Amino acid sequence: MRLASRLVLCLIVWWTVLAFGPHALSQSYQGKQLVRAELLADTNAIVPGKPFTVGLLLRMAPGWHTYWKFSGDAGLPTELKWKLPPGWKIGEVQWPIPLKTIDPGDIQTYGYVDEVLLMQEVTPPPKIENSTIKLVADASWLVCEKICIPGSATLELELPVSASSQPANTELFPRYRRLLPQNWPGPNVATAEWGRVGSDLRLKITSATLANYPAVDFFPLPDEGTVVGHPTVESRSKNEIVLRIPIESSGKNLSSMAGLVVFFQNPNGEDRAAWQITTASIASTARPAPARGFLTFLLFGFLGGMILNLMPCVLPVISLKIFGFIQQAGQSRQKIFRSGIAFALGIFAWFIALALLLIALKVAGRAQSRGPRCHLGRFSIHQSLLCSRAERDCARLRFESLWCIRNFPAPKIFSRFALDERAQR
Repeated sequence: MRLASRLVLCLIVWWTVLAFGPHALSQSYQGKQLVRAELLADTNAIVPGKPFTVGLLLRMAPGWHTYWKFSGDAGLPTELKWKLPPGWKIGEVQWPIPLKTIDPGDIQTYGYVDEVLLMQEVTPPPKIENSTIKLVADASWLVCEKICIPGSATLELELPVSASSQPANTELFPRYRRLLPQNWPGPNVATAEWGRVGSDLRLKITSATLANYPAVDFFPLPDEGTVVGHPTVESRSKNEIVLRIPIESSGKNLSSMAGLVVFFQNPNGEDRAAWQITTASIASTARPAPARGFLTFLLFGFLGGMILNLMPCVLPVISLKIFGFIQQAGQSRQKIFRSGIAFALGIFAWFIALALLLIALKVAGRAQSRGPRCHLGRFSIHQSLLCSRAERDCARLRFESLWCIRNFPAPKIFSRFALDERAQR
């Protein structure tokens, strides 16, 4: 159920971002700036051949947040596309340890509030002819509070070229370097053992260091095509902690998962630290989930269709179809057959079009389970109006099918409701 809801969420929100994105580039909402973005460096000059660090600083308005490289159930990670001179090299984004939030509807996300500095190491060539260098990057992000607004900016950083340099931004860069996750320590500090029970991964960590921290969590970094649930601490005793990581969908039989083992004194505090874990150090015996065949999914689909027929807005339609069958009783078999074929082709055409849309989004790299939340303001208003209209038409359909068609004497309140509806039209 959660996987289906995430897929629907992804489709709806990607359509909304494409539809309303150009109007949200100013990053303003109710007259205030949501995100201020700028490029910074940890040096005041570029020394040929000497690596230095640049950072994208995002300052968010109070209550707003951007996302980590795995955003969780919703959201999109911040992206940077650099336009560097020939011969320059740039490393991967260094993501600080994120914060975990749980929003209404059991939506769990990972991101940053107030501000974040995303650092990358730049290596200039050993020989630079120009006296100054301008570094250019296209940044894009999604900032959310009760609504989500995509934003982007083309940023520039100009630095002189010199034979020597001095540190710059000496408060900001060290502070965020302390928030970077550390590599997994040696076996004398911590050991990890992976296992699998059904569709859940189990990570057992033995460490005297973690015993000193009241809060320990696991922030997953699933591969593309893997949908992960919400990790929880299953048990904890002395130096041993067992974490449960639900796997809702995966393209392969996973035995481990990359992620961060996060520990802190205060949840979401500045004192948080983390160890990176990549692969299983010891693989325990796994009990894989039983495989389901094609017939099993057909059975589930049939049961789902039967349940759908009991919905308030579907059940009256069945009565209308029955009356349609009765009306066709005196017609030729050829005409009935053509009507049935047209009805079946219409259903198949609709679902084939939906499948092609999903394939197109996946090819474009957009059909991911971690889509942004569909809380964009204008879209929510349109959805509310659409749902209100649908509910009103549904009520009218139930009235007409259950009272008018069968010629039962309807109560006056329903008759007045139907007359009001027709008068409005």
